[in-house]
Amino acid sequence: MSASNFMQAWVALTGSLAIIAIILTAIGLMLGVVKPADAGRHLGAILGVVIVLMFFPGVLVSVWSGLSFWQQIALIAIGIGVFSWLRPRRQPRKRERQ
Repeated sequence: MSASNFMQAWVALTGSLAIIAIILTAIGLMLGVVKPADAGRHLGAILGVVIVLMFFPGVLVSVWSGLSFWQQIALIAIGIGVFSWLRPRRQPRKRERQ
């Protein structure tokens, strides 16, 4: 049930961001900031990003729900390990000899 609510909210948010991007492209076209030849390319890029953003969470939710409990725990452990491995480590200060 919560995954459905998440997906509905995600689609609404993505749609709102797409509408804002299209409005900004239209305003840029009217003000002459965006060239008419580039407007189609901008709209295509906006629609492509929106399509990817709408399908990606759905795929992730379906894959996550298809995993068993132990596979989820192992995936979380791998993620924590990779995150801690990529995080920069503090170097100890070298003390100067007096």
